[in-house]
Amino acid sequence: MSAVRIPSLKEHTATFIFMHGLGDSGSGWRFLADEYRKLKVLDHVAFIFPNAPTQKVTLNFGLQMPSWFDIISLDKVETQEDTHGMVESAGRLRRFIDDEIAKGIKPERIVIGGFSQGCTISLLTGLTTEVKLGGVVGLSGFIPMRSQISKLHEEKGIKMPFFIGHGTSDPVVKYEYGVFTKQVLESLNIPFEFHEYKGLTHSASPQEINDVLQFLNKQLPDN
Repeated sequence: MSAVRIPSLKEHTATFIFMHGLGDSGSGWRFLADEYRKLKVLDHVAFIFPNAPTQKVTLNFGLQMPSWFDIISLDKVETQEDTHGMVESAGRLRRFIDDEIAKGIKPERIVIGGFSQGCTISLLTGLTTEVKLGGVVGLSGFIPMRSQISKLHEEKGIKMPFFIGHGTSDPVVKYEYGVFTKQVLESLNIPFEFHEYKGLTHSASPQEINDVLQFLNKQLPDN
């Protein structure tokens, strides 16, 4: 499977898998690894930034672009969802997880995450996986399959820490979607951190990148 891979600088004992947003690629987020390498932190962590397949996106007039699933509308994400595409991409993410486990990395030493579309797939995977991971990082995305997600999670019963970050001025994926994600996690008694970023649009800020680092340090300590 296609991905940008940044190896650990010392013994590989943990992995962070992060999925990009619509129209982007894994290379668009490798700056996370570069930034943490500059800070000389998480040297024991390998970074994987998967590349989405290219497919038609209804929201963008059917244009072909890197996308984890089709988007019909961002105004009615709860009623117009490409659930097939979401489940398919969650399967892609699980294969990356399985590959790391096969290498000898313990599941609880693997954190998954993503931005926007990638966030949605990470949330879906984290709430439905049968393997307890180290945690989930969800940035500027939305929780999918609203009518089913609670039941799907309760069938698995796996709980792990979540980090949710969202800009209050996001014009693409509304801030209220981030709040809804928080409410679902609360209802399922899942441990989570919710970070709102005043004035942030559909992007990541230096403060958010630092907050993610603190979460990773906590969930994937060097030991």
